[in-house]
Order: sequence, then structure tokens, then C-alpha cells
Amino acid sequence: MILWVTVSLFAGVLSFFSCTLATKMAEWSGMIAHPGERQSHDLATPTGGGLGLIFSIVVTTVFLQLITSLPDFWWKNMLPGVVLLTFVGWRDDKLPVSSIIRLLVQLAVSFWLLGFGWSEFSLKDMGLLAVTAVAMVWMMNLYNFMDGSNGMAGFQGVFAGVTMAVFFQIGGQHAMALVALVVAAACAGFLPLNFPRARVFMGDVASVPLGFIFASLSIFGVMTGSLNLVVAILIMSVFIVDATLTLLSRVFRGERWYTAHAQHVYQQLIAHGWTHRRVLLIYQAINVFVVLPALVLAEIYPQYAIVTVGFTLILLGSCWQIAKWRLGMIAKVQMK
Repeated sequence: MILWVTVSLFAGVLSFFSCTLATKMAEWSGMIAHPGERQSHDLATPTGGGLGLIFSIVVTTVFLQLITSLPDFWWKNMLPGVVLLTFVGWRDDKLPVSSIIRLLVQLAVSFWLLGFGWSEFSLKDMGLLAVTAVAMVWMMNLYNFMDGSNGMAGFQGVFAGVTMAVFFQIGGQHAMALVALVVAAACAGFLPLNFPRARVFMGDVASVPLGFIFASLSIFGVMTGSLNLVVAILIMSVFIVDATLTLLSRVFRGERWYTAHAQHVYQQLIAHGWTHRRVLLIYQAINVFVVLPALVLAEIYPQYAIVTVGFTLILLGSCWQIAKWRLGMIAKVQMK
């Protein structure tokens, strides 16, 4: 417990000061996000502050290695991808990078993490490898899509990181539990700069790597038996449901689904007058009062995990549909 507290404080404090410095760097570099119809903010704000968050994760794990041996999975499979995605994200926050290049990089780090090119796979494994890589790419992008409201990505990072740390600890993966805890603490260190008032945005430099990190931790958990696959999905279900259903709805309407937009439920709530604080409260209340109890039930009764997770996803999907319907009705009334 003492180690957990010490590591959390170190990573959190380092993240705060590193993000503060990254904010200054963003201002000096002219990395400013301006208001627009695809934004949920009214003021021009520096972006890319999440660089300090990733810096804290990397530095803290390096120091942790001096105390306890962290899994090779972190050093060999995860860290190269985190560093590359951070570099591309910082570049994209400064000057837009081609979506094709971003996609190719995301696929590359996903296949690298899964061992393609340096591990042996049979032909029957290739299909699973491809599906998993696509799922990882989607997690990176959906985390980026959901980073559009004060505190949203940061608080989700705290929730997911702490939850995974607890599951890893219970499953005997104590070293990886520390890595997950470091991620949560680094996200917490970023929050004072982004909530309740956004002095800086996280940016692609951190949101995409965080999506990669949580996808990678989920894969590690499934590989080691520390996490059930459906439980891993449930941890990120609030983000997964909003982002995935929004994407599907745009596809079905024949829209250019691959372009930027402001159609996520959280974005529409803000557009209809909700404060960022209120939106965040709703999303995290769902995590605490719906997702967390479901996780506990799935852990206590693993034979019913699929049913528990399925019911939870249906509930969240129904709430998403009701919210979209209500918001649509309000918009029609306002137009009249």
C-alpha cells in the first residue's frame, strides 16, 4: 500500500508540472485550438498539454524498474507504441498529419504489440490478430473522439487505470498493476489544468496513446487471466458505447463518418446548454453506479459475466438512444 501511495503521488505531481510546462510549450509553439462548429468550447485554448502526462508515465515506470521488475510486455510491446504515437500526436496537434499516416502508424503499433513480425503465428491465428488490431485502432480513435469536454478523458483515465490496477493486483500481476496505477495517477495530475476550467486540452499527443495503453492493458489482462475479455470491454464501456453508436448512426445516415463532427451525446448535451461539469458528472456517475457494480458482479459470479456485461451494454445503449431522441426533439422545437 505504501508503494502504491508513493508511486501515485510521484506520477501525479510529475504529471501536473510536466503538463504545466507542456502548456507553456504549446503557447510558445502556437498550438491553439480555436472555437468552431465541431468544438465544444467557446474560447481559444492551448492544446497538447497531455505531453506531460505521457512523460510522467514513461519516467515513473523507468524509476519503478529500479525498485521492481516491470513486465517485458510493458517495455517490449507497449512502450515503443506509446512513444511513436506520442510523437505523431504531438505533430498532429501542431500541424495536421494525414489521416492515412495516422492510421498506418496505429496499425503498425498494434501489430507490433501483438507480436506480428517477431513472434510465431499459425494461419488460423491471423484472423484473430487482424480483428484484435482493428479493435485496438478503434480504441485509440474513440478515446481521441471522447476527448472533447473538460475532464472527460482525464477522469476516464483515472477510472480505467485504477480499476485495471485492482484487477491486476487480484490476479497476481502486481507489477502491471503498478503500471496501470501510474497511468491513472498521471491522468489525475493532468486534471487540475483541464477541469473545471480548461486551461489546456489534452490533445492527440495523449488521448491516442491512452487509448492504446488501455487496449494493451486489456490484452495483457486477457493473456494472463487477470481480466475476462467482456470485463475489459465493460471497463471502457461508457466511451465505447457513445463513440461506437455515434459512428454507426452516421454510417447508417450516409454521412462522411470519417470526418470530424460534434454528434457524440456529450457534445450535443453541451450544445444544448449543459455545462462541462454537469456532463462529466453524468458520465462518471454511470461509471460509479452502473459500470462498477457490474464489474463487481462479473468478478464474483464469473459464470454470469457475459450476461452481466451484455445487460449493462444494452442498458447503456438504450440510454444513448433515449438521449439522442430527446436531444433531437429539443432541436426540432428550437427550430420552430
